[in-house]
Amino acid sequence: MFALSVDAPAQSQALRTQLGLEFPILCDTEHNVVRVWDLYNARERGGIAIPAVFVIERDRRIAYRSIDGTAARVRTDGVLEFLRGGSAPNARAAIFPRFGDWIRALGNALRRGEQ
Repeated sequence: MFALSVDAPAQSQALRTQLGLEFPILCDTEHNVVRVWDLYNARERGGIAIPAVFVIERDRRIAYRSIDGTAARVRTDGVLEFLRGGSAPNARAAIFPRFGDWIRALGNALRRGEQ
């Protein structure tokens, strides 16, 4: 298991540490992979990856994919159930930022001058 990010390695490592992730976050800072997989959103903040989940078999066949939005994403428990041999998840979970997330985003915007 791994994650793919368009952020710089230092930012990805900080996120990995913050969330306590036990798997690597690969960095696609040139946006090559997200463009080829049609997961690149050039209109937002100078270019970001569209949230997505892929389950890729050993033979490189895509067994499951979910191309998600910012406000609703595939449920983690549904993906885990699929990995355990269940059916593919269809339900999406709404994403509601916590108060701390809003504070952190505001701080980042002020530090980086983003609006």
